[in-house]
Amino acid sequence: MSAAVLQGVPVVTHDVDLWIDLPPRQYMSAVKAALRDGATMVRNTVVELSDGMLVNFIYKVSGLGDFASELRQARKLRFHGCLVPVMPLTSIRKSKAAVMRTKDASHIQYIDETLRLRRQAGGGKA
Repeated sequence: MSAAVLQGVPVVTHDVDLWIDLPPRQYMSAVKAALRDGATMVRNTVVELSDGMLVNFIYKVSGLGDFASELRQARKLRFHGCLVPVMPLTSIRKSKAAVMRTKDASHIQYIDETLRLRRQAGGGKA
């Protein structure tokens, strides 16, 4: 949801999900790199950075195409001083709908409302 927050969806999230394009046998290399840079292991693929930010390394996103296909649709936005690709709201919505945890239903409502308000205002990328 951090990508949705960057795009104006009024929610709070507790971590940042980073989708990493690595084969399954190499997925822990991103976690190990974060640990070498001073992060602390929280669980499996989640680390806490020195500033307290939680980062969850994701290697597959439910409901979406492969990494390369989704990256082509990504928007470039500023996050902590860096220009990063983020999934458009429509893709985030698809992923939330595919998983449909309890919190995903409310996230979808907020995403839908943000998209509706953008259409009503006459623009803005989805």
